[in-house]
Amino acid sequence: MVKYHTNDYGSINTVIDTFSTDMFDSLTFVVRPVVGGIGYLRHMHQAYQFQRSIERISNLDYEQRDRILDILSDMVVNRIDDEEFAKELEQKISELDEMQDIFKELNYQKSNIEKSQMQHVFRISLRRFNGRIVSIRDEINSKMWDSVEDIPQLLVLDQVFFLIQETVKALLDEPIDKTSNPKLNKLTYSLLYIEAFHRGKVTFEDFQDFLSDLTLFNYKEGRSLKNNEAVFETLAV
Repeated sequence: MVKYHTNDYGSINTVIDTFSTDMFDSLTFVVRPVVGGIGYLRHMHQAYQFQRSIERISNLDYEQRDRILDILSDMVVNRIDDEEFAKELEQKISELDEMQDIFKELNYQKSNIEKSQMQHVFRISLRRFNGRIVSIRDEINSKMWDSVEDIPQLLVLDQVFFLIQETVKALLDEPIDKTSNPKLNKLTYSLLYIEAFHRGKVTFEDFQDFLSDLTLFNYKEGRSLKNNEAVFETLAV
């Protein structure tokens, strides 16, 4: 894999470094929503089925989490987020030493949960995911007041996270079918693309193109962006 120099993108990299744990947790919330909905499952006396696997995820150290994000972020380079991407991601996860047994068990155990309960779990997990994004955007916005930061870079990153939030809002407004929902695929792909840029696997120009694609995706899915004109301005930075 060709690595690009990212020394010139310190404003973005500092934010992602600061929230590396949140990025990993957010990925698990999307790929395995039962992780984010464990509190509800505990209330419904269903948590015992998932507790051991979720504890194993929580016990992964920084190096293990970083390795997982590094391997998975390779997958978004020079490809789109179609159904084949979702299938290949599941295959790649099944090959990871740290995750294969955990994710396989979580996927199996969810079959014992009623569909209505799983819908609720999905929504709880998405709201928790959105909460992580709110924290990241708050950090980005606070940095924009600092004269030493690169404001155009931060605007691009903020718009990416804003559009991710718009995708989450769209998902919360509809029945969620994880097996074939392009919005869920887009969320996973987006998180990994941010990591790919952070790790120097794609250029800043690629990242801006990704922002453009994410903007078009939200328009096609019917999300209104009229109050966020900056999204268009940042495309030409």
